[in-house]
Amino acid sequence: MKNVSEMLIGLFVVFCWSAYALSDTVINYDDGSTYTVPAGESVYVTGQKLFKKKQWTNGGVNFSVVYPNIARDFVPSVTDGLQVGSHTWCKAYVPWSEGLTFDMITWQRSCDTNNDNKYGCGDNKFDASEDSGVCSE
Repeated sequence: MKNVSEMLIGLFVVFCWSAYALSDTVINYDDGSTYTVPAGESVYVTGQKLFKKKQWTNGGVNFSVVYPNIARDFVPSVTDGLQVGSHTWCKAYVPWSEGLTFDMITWQRSCDTNNDNKYGCGDNKFDASEDSGVCSE
């Protein structure tokens, strides 16, 4: 009979393997976007055309082209990696691009201090930055 430590190691290996088998497949694209493959969906990687075969009950066969998947779960933003509320973030953020979010509220409070719905001359953070030289007095 196996000792307790061997049994625990065996259980640990089985647990790790099952967790690995149940994990999601994520495709990372060169532009930084990602796509998580849903359960039951297949992935084919090829540089050639891919066809799907359909067999009819009368014996006929139909082949149709399978087009590349354009769906994405995550598309990177120009503000990714920037400190929210910083001068650089304020310049990069596009107001209302996401609707009313916490980032939009932060932009209104921290960036657009003169309430003209744009970030630039007249806003406190912009006027205190190295870019303030473009503002005329």
